[in-house]
Amino acid sequence: MCCFCFDVWFRISRPNPDHLEQEIGSASGGRSIRLWRPSGTARDERWLAIKSCGYATFKEARDSGMQVEDALLIAAAKEHIGIEFIGRGAVSGVSVYPKGQVDVVDPGAPPPVPLKEKELIEIVTAAVQNASTLTENQRVAAELLNDSFFEMSPEARFLLRISAVEALCPQANQTVAFGNLVNYVLASIPTEASSQDRNQIKGALERLAAKQSVRSAYMSQIKRLLGNDKARRFDDLYAQRSKLLHDGSGRGTLGEASNSALEIALKLLLANVRPNLASGPNP
Repeated sequence: MCCFCFDVWFRISRPNPDHLEQEIGSASGGRSIRLWRPSGTARDERWLAIKSCGYATFKEARDSGMQVEDALLIAAAKEHIGIEFIGRGAVSGVSVYPKGQVDVVDPGAPPPVPLKEKELIEIVTAAVQNASTLTENQRVAAELLNDSFFEMSPEARFLLRISAVEALCPQANQTVAFGNLVNYVLASIPTEASSQDRNQIKGALERLAAKQSVRSAYMSQIKRLLGNDKARRFDDLYAQRSKLLHDGSGRGTLGEASNSALEIALKLLLANVRPNLASGPNP
């Protein structure tokens, strides 16, 4: 019995048409998607909605809606258009309900900025026809990139894009041999050293023995997926990030650095999700 539908409500960082109603077919010929502006929305509000029906279970509808959300994040980031959902993190922006329930009224406030109808439909179509599920880290990185397209200071935009790269570069466990080497170094700390100094060194070495450093993690991941040049460039960008946060230097000069961080973060995200897109089912 096909009795469940899902809605995904979202807004974007650029203006979009006042009136919108479009049916978008699945690439596999499956269930269609309705893109529209929810009923009752005021002219100055910019919330949009996607709806699809015909799912046998609540879980099937919810999972398909989450796949559409993930794919929208990727499609919008590729076009440098930020997207924001109602519901973030532990609170899902996917609304699942029995078929026949009426459309809900948009509850949100407008973003600061219309997008041509054709452009918006192309973005949503690309997302719907290439929907897949992101990992938690990929989702965080995609959300941070999309957030960076909304209005904010250049410094905040730069930091979000650096953080998006960090989210895609988890710190791996160290090898047994590396842990043994750290233990050897720990044993060599002079006994006459103060307990405060010994504890500080011991804590730092134990953390190093457990996980890769942040730098080691991003250098190895970016080298593997994007090459040495991009890894060295991001290393320079990360140094600028550290100077900004710890020394307060660089304010007002990070426009180019922010663009470089976006380029690397987006390429790294797409390289990460390519296997998902190749194997993920369509909603």
